[in-house]
Amino acid sequence: MINNGATLHRRAANDVVGWFRQKSAFGDLAFSKGQVMLHRTLRLLVVAALVLVGSTGSGRVAYGQGIFGLGGGPAGSGAGGGGAAGGIMINAKGIVTPVFSKPKSVALSKKRMTAAALKFLPADMNKPSKIRMVSLVRLEEACEEYARTKKHVPVDIQFLAGLQRIDYIFVYPETNDLVIAGPAEGFAPDEVGRVVGVTTRRPPIRIDDLTVALRVLQRSNNLGCSIDPVQSRLAAMQRYIRANSFATSTAGAKARYKKMANILGLQDVRLWGVPSDSHFAQTLVEADYRMKLISVGLERSNVRGFRSHLALLSPRGNSIQRWWFTPLYDAFYRTEDGDAYQITGQRVQLVASDEVTDSAGKRSDAAFTRASTKKYAQQFTNHFPKMAESSSVFAELQNLFDLAIVAALIKKERLDVKVGWQMNLFLDPARATLVKAVVPRQVPSAFNYRTSRGRSLVGLIGGGVVVDPLETVSKIAFRPGKPQKLDDVRKGSLNREPPAKHPWWWD
Repeated sequence: MINNGATLHRRAANDVVGWFRQKSAFGDLAFSKGQVMLHRTLRLLVVAALVLVGSTGSGRVAYGQGIFGLGGGPAGSGAGGGGAAGGIMINAKGIVTPVFSKPKSVALSKKRMTAAALKFLPADMNKPSKIRMVSLVRLEEACEEYARTKKHVPVDIQFLAGLQRIDYIFVYPETNDLVIAGPAEGFAPDEVGRVVGVTTRRPPIRIDDLTVALRVLQRSNNLGCSIDPVQSRLAAMQRYIRANSFATSTAGAKARYKKMANILGLQDVRLWGVPSDSHFAQTLVEADYRMKLISVGLERSNVRGFRSHLALLSPRGNSIQRWWFTPLYDAFYRTEDGDAYQITGQRVQLVASDEVTDSAGKRSDAAFTRASTKKYAQQFTNHFPKMAESSSVFAELQNLFDLAIVAALIKKERLDVKVGWQMNLFLDPARATLVKAVVPRQVPSAFNYRTSRGRSLVGLIGGGVVVDPLETVSKIAFRPGKPQKLDDVRKGSLNREPPAKHPWWWD
């Protein structure tokens, strides 16, 4: 039930299980058979919740695999069996399948999460904050003891004190400090075990993702993932289509499309720039796969007015579409002295192109991109902020883009040099070890069809996530606007003495 390599204090585990069975002012919080959650989902929640037991004493979770991260879920670790990663399950062979789970009562789910956060998090961390400051320099210093003793960091460090977005970067040469800041609140596991904010359901930023982002630019200029059909299977599907192009009944057409889906089988996952066994990588894959499922109508977007690409296709619109996520930021604001930065924009966009496939299954860009393909990509981009509100994985993708862009800003503007921060721990994979997650290797084909005016339409999607942080930063203009506001926020934080119990973050 618990991750391989995880040593959990029995009392801590009992406390967390008790969280789901307690009676309180909210009423009976027990899960009865057939209600709200399947037993498997309850197990996911318990495992994820175990990290919320506390920061000291016998209740803390200790991982032998690494000091940062949460591992690959209840069924095993990256070295063993499969496991869960937010909204996907990954088996021992690395095959990814989605986990669909929705609370029967949103209000009751929120109460459960609030009760958990109140029980397992300190009061000041549970307090919502419009601007929570997190010192990267002091954070690294706080992690040194855990690296020395090879113990997993406590929950406040693992989730950066509940920081949910990076809106500001402040440089303090006078105190040799570098600070990121943004909104924050208390957090707890949701229905599929993903840790999210108790009111916004937006995931907090994770320290393992931060370290991965800082390390990327040490060895690569870009990062990303791609989920694509296997060439030989595409060729086999082309042969099947040619042999079965004669007219048939509706039932016959449905049988053909099921056969085509079987021929396509599993698609390959390719990752670059980030460790394939990291949470960062898992999130890239999950966001990409969820986008594909939504695109072909296999999953609802839960955003009013949004239509799947399959619904937009005309009767002659069959083709293979390729969509991928890339950064989308507005201008960066910077003070004249370069000691304060503000990041604006929705962070993520979807871009598109059509593809053609030859008889050998080789794919290439089409001579032009259909209007429906462009329209869908623009629709997804326009609705992405709402998507991120309704689907935590898209909010988590925004977090990853923020971390990559912040890492690029630090490098481009030499902010680390400006404050004398060498990142000796964060850049050292031998000391700042990451819990190994399950490596995603393949996913089922995102394949669907519909009938329009007597013709059958096929939806087949390729694509991925591509981030070139340095290129993104170099193309975005630094504007001198809002200098007074930026400087006021920066100077205001200097007047607040960080608490002695957690000197690396404050509101």
